[in-house]
Amino acid sequence: MGLKERLTFLSQLRADFVHTGAIQPSSRFLATAMTRPLRERSPGDARILEIGPGTGPVTRAIVRSMGDGDELECYEINSDFAQYLSRTVREDPAFTEARNRIRIHNAPAQEVEAGEGFDFVVCSAPLNNFDAGTIEDILRSSFAAMRPGGTFTFFGYVVFPALRALFARHATLAKLAEAQAVKNDWIMRHRKGSQVVLLNLPPARVHHLEGLSH
Repeated sequence: MGLKERLTFLSQLRADFVHTGAIQPSSRFLATAMTRPLRERSPGDARILEIGPGTGPVTRAIVRSMGDGDELECYEINSDFAQYLSRTVREDPAFTEARNRIRIHNAPAQEVEAGEGFDFVVCSAPLNNFDAGTIEDILRSSFAAMRPGGTFTFFGYVVFPALRALFARHATLAKLAEAQAVKNDWIMRHRKGSQVVLLNLPPARVHHLEGLSH
């Protein structure tokens, strides 16, 4: 990770921790785990949606896994991150081959239209910091935008929830439990697989869910 990327991330972490949701960008090991379904797919062009790319550590892994006909749409709610990523896509040589097939939207994931037919949805923003209603909205809109049988990938920190619960007040504990219950419900109904990534700060668990069938 470059110094400019780290400084951009840290400035937004201080300004808006709720939407940043992480203490540092995802490691390359987490990014590799998040993009595994892209590398293991059947041949053919794919439409890919990334939610909350931030400064782009997972975006880079997605681009490395993209085929010649793949398209990537990124939805980032933080305007500074969206501008940074747009500039990176324009100027970084690593994006040269896919540059014309990547679009950055400064908008929340809930604005993705249903029926878009995405083959893969990668949620790079940790859901730990969101309330139950927001998590439900993100998951519902993402699944509605996927083709039948598509793959939704997200991650959660392994340690953070327990630490937050340890120091949380009763009302906060109830909200944390509601948010976890929403995630667990979607995982139980749509689970395709999961993987623990220890080489990330903090360690994380990646979940792959299968899209709805029509």
